[in-house]
Amino acid sequence: MRGRWVGLCALALLVVGLAIGGCGSDETHGSEGTVTLTEPAEGGGKHFGIIGRVTGRTFKAGTGFAFSAPLQESGGKTVGEINAFCLATQPSPGEAINGTCSGTAAVPGGEFALNVGGKEIGGTVSGAIVGGTGKYEGAVGTFTSKEESSGNGEEGPSTVTFHYILP
Repeated sequence: MRGRWVGLCALALLVVGLAIGGCGSDETHGSEGTVTLTEPAEGGGKHFGIIGRVTGRTFKAGTGFAFSAPLQESGGKTVGEINAFCLATQPSPGEAINGTCSGTAAVPGGEFALNVGGKEIGGTVSGAIVGGTGKYEGAVGTFTSKEESSGNGEEGPSTVTFHYILP
């Protein structure tokens, strides 16, 4: 009789535990969204540095660059920043890189973890959102950074669009 009582109590506790666990579920589960910000043109608070020894304008395998840039809302107010590094895995002549990039984007409400890989990474960049923090915790999705033309041959501002899905 005592064994049956212990078994029933354990079953009751399990049912209550499962019910309570479901009560805290997040209403954002599976929700999707888009965050669009602007990375200002060259000189707008950006920081850039070379990794390794670059020969002329060629990145050898194992060399690359790191950068940081503010992210602004449409009114020009800085609301976040992007920090990333890119490493060449193959010789990469010119300004684009053949390799991989990884970084984070601090945006209003949290951060996105970002990854990009492939040939000729530069100009318009598309990659993956592979995680997030804050209201974007566990986010997956894609992002695109599209450079606008300045019209005078210099780097213009970039529109950065994050499309995310929450788990």
